Amino acid sequence: MEEPPDLMLVIGGYNSSNTNHLAHLCRQYTDTFHIQDASCIDVGTGTIKHKVELDPDAEEVLDKDWLPQGAFDLGITAGASTPNNKIGEALLRVLEIRGIAVELTAGLQST
Repeated sequence: MEEPPDLMLVIGGYNSSNTNHLAHLCRQYTDTFHIQDASCIDVGTGTIKHKVELDPDAEEVLDKDWLPQGAFDLGITAGASTPNNKIGEALLRVLEIRGIAVELTAGLQST
């Protein structure tokens, strides 16, 4: 990308030095939200609970209106030990807040 995304979602443990470093790097270029997992994104209220400091003991912050209006570029990254399904679950919640329905299948159906 020539320009940074409008916002970054960093997924992974608050105690992970790798994930904290990713969040720190991203914050230098764009609005960044470091979450532990998808449960930090509340689809019903449209809020996000996230860390803004590198200190693992820092309090989480609750933000509403965190997603830009209209079309925007979302970057997603995660710590090395964050399972792929945790990343996907967080992305699905972001899409759901925006009213985008996604149908997932467990695998290909044989005919």
